[in-house]
Formats: sequence, C-alpha cells, structure tokens
Amino acid sequence: MVEPEVITDEVDDAFDLLSVLDTEDLPPVPVKLKDAKFDIRRSYSGEESIQFGAYLRADQIELAMKLIAGDEGGSAIARHLGDCSIEQAVKLINKLGNISTLTSGEALALLPASLRGMDGALPSQDANATTVEASAKS
Repeated sequence: MVEPEVITDEVDDAFDLLSVLDTEDLPPVPVKLKDAKFDIRRSYSGEESIQFGAYLRADQIELAMKLIAGDEGGSAIARHLGDCSIEQAVKLINKLGNISTLTSGEALALLPASLRGMDGALPSQDANATTVEASAKS
C-alpha cells in the first residue's frame, strides 16, 4: 500500500541571496542597430543576472544578447557585432549591458593594445620567447 504524500505548509524563511541581484521591474527600451529594431529587457531575476555575466565571461555573446533582446534581436545583434572591430563591439556590448540594467560601467574591458596581436588575440608564450631569442642574437 502506498502512503499518501503529506503536504506541509512549512515556510522557508531563509533569505534568498540571489534576490539581491534581481533588477527593478522596468519597461523594455526599443533600440536599433543598423537594419534591426528590437527591445532590450530591463527586468531580470537574480539567476538571469548571473547567467548574463557567465555568458560574457565565456565569450558566448550571442547567448548574452538573446537574454536581453530575445532570440531574434539577440541573433541580429550578434550578426552586426561580427562586422565591428573589437573596440566597437566591446563598446556596443557595454552600452547594451547598461541599457538592460544588468551592468553599470564597463562589463567588458579592452586589453591594452600591447597585449593584443593584430587580430586582438593574446600572443602565445612561444611567440614572445622567439622574439626575445631573436633580439638576443642580434
């Protein structure tokens, strides 16, 4: 015989720390980027706030943009960011993060130009060692 499940009215009175990361309930902001027009959400749960930062840290820009602008808007943003220089893309992502209320200031910072290669990638340690060795031989 199966015992019936006992339902209790226990109240969990523990403070949910993630609620500190909830954003204010604000209406979306309409924006455009080239030929794309979409709304940027401005109301997020604490979990969504954490997820946005995680997407940015993992360089999952399209997922971050979909979180704030929906699937269609996020895909359009990501497509247009692909046409931008690194500096331009970072500036746009930071602005979108500010509009969304998920960030203030700069969520993404550019590395100093001396640390970026021609394509913006960090130089490998081997490349640096080769340069030092070549200079020493001169």
